[in-house]
Amino acid sequence: QTPISFSEGEHAWHLYIIQLDASGISRNKFVQGMRERNVECGVHFIPLHLHPYYQKKYGYAPGDFPQAEAAFEKVVSIPLYPGMTEEDVLYVVEAAKDLLSG
Repeated sequence: QTPISFSEGEHAWHLYIIQLDASGISRNKFVQGMRERNVECGVHFIPLHLHPYYQKKYGYAPGDFPQAEAAFEKVVSIPLYPGMTEEDVLYVVEAAKDLLSG
């Protein structure tokens, strides 16, 4: 499903995040599969409690916020940049569909 547009403003489109919940493929396997298809993906939004600073300062540890960790393991950003051509977009979409369809 594509993102919703609102009349109150315009999306910056600096990241295009997809969630891999129902696909049955892990984020890391998806990223590797996309890389094998010459498409680089990004992993963003690492939960704060997994950053060394917060672990040291506040004593946080993996497992303290399981819902944040579960969400983190299921999201990935696919390429999005101003110079993308229609052909680039279709290539990325087809590569993702290929991986997600099993």
